[in-house]
Amino acid sequence: MKTLVNALLRLIEIAKILGLDDRDLENAKEFLMHNEFGLCFDTIITQMYEYDIEIDNDFYESISKIGERMNLKQESYSFMKELIRDESNVPKPVKDELARIIAGLIE
Repeated sequence: MKTLVNALLRLIEIAKILGLDDRDLENAKEFLMHNEFGLCFDTIITQMYEYDIEIDNDFYESISKIGERMNLKQESYSFMKELIRDESNVPKPVKDELARIIAGLIE
């Protein structure tokens, strides 16, 4: 169980870096605190999908491993494959952050 908790915490942290809303992150953490692992996992992936947050293959692999560990059917998380970005493109959250940094340098 500790391994699952750690994997979900890592998923939450990466989701934060990728741009998931603080409210959704807090909801996921709250579910995790109350051992609601399925709700935690579902909150992260559903909200990332709803907000069209791009992911990479490594992140999808993490989702898949957690899903397997939780004995979930692949169909319950495979929709996340749609969010895997083209490796030659810079993700939108990274572009936005770079634009913010550059704008700060120009001011």
